[in-house]
Amino acid sequence: MTRSETFTKLFGNVSCVLRDGRYALRIGSFYISQSSFLIAAAVLAGIGGGLGAVLFRKLILLETWLAFSGIGGHLKFLGPLAIVLQLAVGGIIAAWITTRFAPEAKGHGVPEVMEAVALRGGKMRPRIIAIKAIASATSIGFGGSCGREGPIVQIGSTIGSVLGQVSRAPAPITRTLVACGAAAGISATFNAPIGGVFFAAEVILGEFAPRSFAAIVVSSVLSAVIGRAFLGNHPSFDASAFQLVSPFELVFYAVLGLLAAAWATGFVRMLYWFEDAFEKLKMPAWTKGAIGFGSVGVIGLAFPQVFGVGYDSIQAVLSRHVPAAHAFALAFMKPLATSLTLGGGGSGGVFAPSLFTGAFLGDGFGRLIHDAFPSWTAPGAAYGLVGMAAVFAAAAEAPITAIMIVFEMSSDYTIILPLMVCVVIATLFGRRFLGATIYEQKLLRRGIDWQSVRRPRFLSRINVATVGRKPPVVAQLNESIDEIVRRDADAGELAVPVCNGEHFVGIVTSAELASAVSSGNGAQPVHTIVRTATEFLRPEDTVERAATLMAEASTPLLPVVDVGDHLVGIVTRRDVLQAYRSIVDV
Repeated sequence: MTRSETFTKLFGNVSCVLRDGRYALRIGSFYISQSSFLIAAAVLAGIGGGLGAVLFRKLILLETWLAFSGIGGHLKFLGPLAIVLQLAVGGIIAAWITTRFAPEAKGHGVPEVMEAVALRGGKMRPRIIAIKAIASATSIGFGGSCGREGPIVQIGSTIGSVLGQVSRAPAPITRTLVACGAAAGISATFNAPIGGVFFAAEVILGEFAPRSFAAIVVSSVLSAVIGRAFLGNHPSFDASAFQLVSPFELVFYAVLGLLAAAWATGFVRMLYWFEDAFEKLKMPAWTKGAIGFGSVGVIGLAFPQVFGVGYDSIQAVLSRHVPAAHAFALAFMKPLATSLTLGGGGSGGVFAPSLFTGAFLGDGFGRLIHDAFPSWTAPGAAYGLVGMAAVFAAAAEAPITAIMIVFEMSSDYTIILPLMVCVVIATLFGRRFLGATIYEQKLLRRGIDWQSVRRPRFLSRINVATVGRKPPVVAQLNESIDEIVRRDADAGELAVPVCNGEHFVGIVTSAELASAVSSGNGAQPVHTIVRTATEFLRPEDTVERAATLMAEASTPLLPVVDVGDHLVGIVTRRDVLQAYRSIVDV
């Protein structure tokens, strides 16, 4: 049995259909409304994303044990060289997995989700769930410098995408389910349900549509509950010592925002410089992985804090004194190590490295400011906490996400005011310095202009095949006008398509039929009054094209024909308006 036959056997009676202008899930002879379906699917995406996040973190622990107690244990006799070899082995495995099974599992993960949402209606291959989890857990567990949020976003998004594909949902609903999965992943891994919602809306979808927002909230909340049940209900970082000493201190936070924007710009440019450099190397992927990860091992001999996700190091800088020179050094070394990891073929996110970089950059800056103005400023750790959000906001142009996630991760309300000031400044200058976000840059390198596709015109989002319908009345060339009028009386259509067999010929309007009958010509065949259609639609055309063609009052109906000019459906002004309503409601 082929894969398509298996799919048909399992889900052949499941599909999404348009009923009364709104989508509904059909299961056999039963129908579930769009709202009910979205909430039910959001619940499943939340559960799947939450469990996926928990299992992924457990898998990282397993890979860490394998790397340090397994392979690393047999290499201890080599001394410091053992660390370099251990990292190289991890790079070889991660690069081989992504190259062999799923190239889209390489790198950040978030740009791949954005690409699927923008260009493929949210469709993603189910195998990404397993491949991304294994490749990323290997990259992180063996010591690669990358984050776990990108993989979890891609895993959760793929779960949402699979739900949409199984139910054969249209693109707007599938995209919403992808965002639900992304929110679930962020919510569970960071214990930040509000931040997960804003990440999905701000970064993945690029919009805050009411219907999709409600579904995303449901998914994020359920995922947070699962995450807290398995991982504990506590903030990711302890920032209880934070305080705003003086209103004048807001000026220094604004300066930190500008510095964070400049540092984030360097991070992004370094990342893609190394990706280009590795791409130009004419050698097998596993060799590139060994070079990239091995280089991280060399850096880690002097700066072991660059290994892995780095949350322990972030907590350390928020809790204890770190000399400014050492903090600035780590703020540079972490982006370098992350660039080598991902450029060499590793799989992991850039969110955690951004937080790490911002924490040490802010702490170093805060130490200098506090030494110069001790009565006006808080200790450097306060600047480190704010710097975490600022660097990510500048790199991703996601100020709301940055503010909410860091606020939830620290559970300290007093941070809000300086956090908002610093993040807004960083976001404004980040866009000016970079021109495109860290995620958009990867898409631009593939020839995808995210800014133009993230906000497409409403009716260009769906094609005619989605909204076209079978005509209730189809006239034949030799059929009498009286007979057509009789059949059209119950249908109430403004126009009727005319065919010669299955071959489309033209249309005749209700007004033309009525005029012929009143003139005593009802017994004549319809070919005497039929109008040859000069415009028609293909199933793959967009509804926007249909709306443009029907702008003329003389075109109440457009035929949908296949390559052989066989009539397969019709689109009327009512169908276009119902399609618009369905998009706005989703």
